[in-house]
Amino acid sequence: MNWAVVMAGGRGTRFWPESRTKTPKPFLKLLGKRSILEETVRRLSPLFPPSRILIVLQSDQVGEARRLLKRLPKENILGEPVGRNTAPCCLYAAAQIARRDPHAKFVFLPSDQFIRPQPLFLKTLRTAFKLADDRPVLLGMQPDAPHTGYGYLEVHKKKKIRGISYFRVARFHEKPSLKKARQFLKRGNFLWNGGTFVWTSDAFKQAIRRHLPRLYSSFEKLAPKHLNHAKLAKIYRALPSISLDYGVMEKMKNVHCLLAPFEWKDLGGWLGLAEFWPKDGARNRFHGKTLFVKSRNNIVKSTKRLTALLGVEDFLVIDTPDALLVCPRNRTEEIRDLVRELERKKESKYL
Repeated sequence: MNWAVVMAGGRGTRFWPESRTKTPKPFLKLLGKRSILEETVRRLSPLFPPSRILIVLQSDQVGEARRLLKRLPKENILGEPVGRNTAPCCLYAAAQIARRDPHAKFVFLPSDQFIRPQPLFLKTLRTAFKLADDRPVLLGMQPDAPHTGYGYLEVHKKKKIRGISYFRVARFHEKPSLKKARQFLKRGNFLWNGGTFVWTSDAFKQAIRRHLPRLYSSFEKLAPKHLNHAKLAKIYRALPSISLDYGVMEKMKNVHCLLAPFEWKDLGGWLGLAEFWPKDGARNRFHGKTLFVKSRNNIVKSTKRLTALLGVEDFLVIDTPDALLVCPRNRTEEIRDLVRELERKKESKYL
């Protein structure tokens, strides 16, 4: 059977000051009345029954996730006692699935993406499941700009399956400099890594055993139906903190990549979200009550009061009731550094 694993464990520091400990990114209502976690599950529902959708997030968020996702069995919402990046997250979910369905296929996907239309997304997933056998299949996105916030896939040997283009991945590239990103865009055989992977259970276990043996040694320990928090925390503390991309995917020789034919946008931070907001003639994006005078190419979100900019270019301004963020647009990846500084100063009120 086919399963879906939604990875929702990120803290969402790039959405500070809205993303906080009590309202982390998966529970933010960024594009409507539903949280991004609810939207992700809703998008998957036609292809996967509730019993075959797993959510992995931080332990202290399990209660809220269960409240929002009442149709999912409680045991399908897995809490990580400490963050250990995506490889341990995927291992935990795969171990739980293997106990119930040893011959499963599963897709790992992030919770923070905007995708439409839904039918084309589901067709692409069905195709990925069909293509996945002894190798993983991932989804690649066609770049439309030289973006420095995404990993890239260097691809070749284009083929077609069910009307969808697919390639062999020649090489993974980490988030590039602007110069390199422009080169990738010009060359044309580079796709954005969408962070969505389809595996068979056997292929996943073999890849972890080969490339991350230290991680694999905990596979059976993470499989029991009921793991108390203390035991799970002990297991997790011994796991390496490493991404599935870096620890496994980049070391594999025969990875397939489907070119996603649907509209896709990353909701990892304010720059991605702002693309859904209105834009004025000076390329200012805005949400809420704002005023721009002699100002260009800014992103502003105002919660209750007027936020006015005069003579300002290329800035991000996020106004919330108790915190105001101001930073250059090209430094939004560094918002996480600001959050670390708040942690260092023990400013828990703003975390």
